[in-house]
Amino acid sequence: MKKINPTMFWQTFLGLSALLSLPAFFETIQQVGLLEIDLWRSKWALLVVIYILNAVLGLWLVFGLRREWGKRLLSFLEFESTSSAVAKSLGLLIFIAGIAFFWIVRYVIFGEFLPRFFPLLWMLWWTSLLAGFGLRLLTGLSWAKSIAMPLLFQGVAFRVVGMFPMVTDYPFSLGWSEASRYYYASLLFASSIYGAKEPLSILHPTRYFLQSIPFLIPTLPLWAHRLWQVILWIGLTGLTAWALVRRLKLTSRWIAFLMSAWFFLYLLQGAVYYHLLVCVIIVLLGYSSEHHWRTLIAVLLASFWAGMSRLNWFPVPAMLAIALYLMEVPVSAIKNLKRYLIRPAIWALLGVGTAIFSQALYIRISGNSNLKAFGSSFTSDLLWYRLLPNPTYPMGVILGILFVSAPLLLVIYATLRGYARNWHVIRHLGLWAMLLILFVGGLVVSTKIGGGGDLHNMDAYLVMLGLVAVYLFSRRAAGEVNGKEPGSAPWPVVAMGMLIPVGFALLSLPFNLTYQYDHQQAAQELQTLDHAVTNASAHGDVLFIGERHLLTFKMIHPVPLVPEDEVATLMEMAISHNSDYLNAFYDDLHNHRFSAIVARKQFLVIKENEAFAEENNAWTTLISPEILCEYEPVVTLSGPNVQVFVPRKEPRQCP
Repeated sequence: MKKINPTMFWQTFLGLSALLSLPAFFETIQQVGLLEIDLWRSKWALLVVIYILNAVLGLWLVFGLRREWGKRLLSFLEFESTSSAVAKSLGLLIFIAGIAFFWIVRYVIFGEFLPRFFPLLWMLWWTSLLAGFGLRLLTGLSWAKSIAMPLLFQGVAFRVVGMFPMVTDYPFSLGWSEASRYYYASLLFASSIYGAKEPLSILHPTRYFLQSIPFLIPTLPLWAHRLWQVILWIGLTGLTAWALVRRLKLTSRWIAFLMSAWFFLYLLQGAVYYHLLVCVIIVLLGYSSEHHWRTLIAVLLASFWAGMSRLNWFPVPAMLAIALYLMEVPVSAIKNLKRYLIRPAIWALLGVGTAIFSQALYIRISGNSNLKAFGSSFTSDLLWYRLLPNPTYPMGVILGILFVSAPLLLVIYATLRGYARNWHVIRHLGLWAMLLILFVGGLVVSTKIGGGGDLHNMDAYLVMLGLVAVYLFSRRAAGEVNGKEPGSAPWPVVAMGMLIPVGFALLSLPFNLTYQYDHQQAAQELQTLDHAVTNASAHGDVLFIGERHLLTFKMIHPVPLVPEDEVATLMEMAISHNSDYLNAFYDDLHNHRFSAIVARKQFLVIKENEAFAEENNAWTTLISPEILCEYEPVVTLSGPNVQVFVPRKEPRQCP
């Protein structure tokens, strides 16, 4: 982008700080009220006064910087850095202090009292300026780069730190189905782990391929597999950012670092799942505008992976290659529109065809007899209201994705506006059409019951949008006529484009940097469960609806595995109305096939206007009544909310 005008930089910084101070003020007042603290007799009064001063003085300076006294202030702020050792040492100390001060505020000053979003974001904005001042002294970079560096650096740190509480030796599942992932990943090694070959997962196969890698070392404990998942999130997201920046061939290392950090944070907003990023990495590294066979091979490999992943990812590899082609190859280089369109057409046809083939191949080799289960997406309810603000996702998918997309769309518009007559119309139409298709497709997928709780179903759209915006922002898109300059995104748009993904990263920052639990209680509950399961297994099969990973990692005495009816699959069959699967499950319950069932505590409560109400109601109407009709709980583990159910001795009138 063009050199940023100092007036525009400072007006943007002060304007955003004033804007952030307002919700920070109200969230602080609200928290003080909730805790019944006398504000004006507490230390928080000073913070509230600072918010007010920031709002008033910030807005006053925004308008005053264009006056004569404002210009003198600007000349003072735009100081020339020196190369003296003293200045550089001071700059390094200030940079470190600016970074450290935010973490001190978060974990010491604010602590448990003020873990609210806007006070933290406001503090991050100002501490980034402090760190940026130190970086400017140290390196002589512009103010824009100097503030972007600590802002994005901290955002990456938030994401990394936010993931590591997941790395814990807590023996039970961290959530409703968190540990199910490790069980499904283990099925590739079922013969050695369970003593028999078992059907592979019908859901997210490629995710479990990646998660299965640690099973090559059989003795690794549960915490190591949780660590591996964190490595997959961080590693594949970082590798995608590196692959994109590598294609851009940026001359400045500072810009390359900033772009990599930003794209890393951008991808995790949704979040874009790491098994989709395998497709993106293959295309980014394999595409070549000069070697067409290499591009085709990359598209086919990525499409093969996409076909075994998710239905809505089938066209994504070909679309990404087409986007790179439209941006890197002008129509004037081919000089024939029909020839220009042949390559994208071949990629699209062969790519989607390969994805269909790979899905059919996986279904054949997976070992699953219930083929209807693979089409659960087509029979699940579509909850259109989740596109709008709702209890499951307060912002709503449409507002959420528009909020995330807005800065990038403005970057694309500002750049293409200057390029409008230097691009063939087919290139404009191609890029916008693909963005629209992926946008609408993502919205439809987000309405499927089980989704709509965040933006992860908009993943393909987010990847495409980020790719196009980065290419145009970096001026790496080729024009039809050499030498004509594209437009440039204004600094306020760029600043918001950085602040939004950093804000999402800030939301992931935990208060406790490690997962806290009562080790003695967990050990006792595990022993209790082990004893109950061992006794029950002497009388028949034990069904682990939940906590099946305890068998995977031999955390309890081994019992024969019942492969059906794991919680994630059972829920998918319930919300997709798979009557064949459910009737087989009901028959097993009615016939008391299982001597015991391990599952979470079962409820019959029907919810309304609550998060994931429809998912809860599908379980409490199709699963819980059938379990409670034929089985009764005899053991309850309060920590993990797990019960052991055994067949009822007295028959009940069942619905």
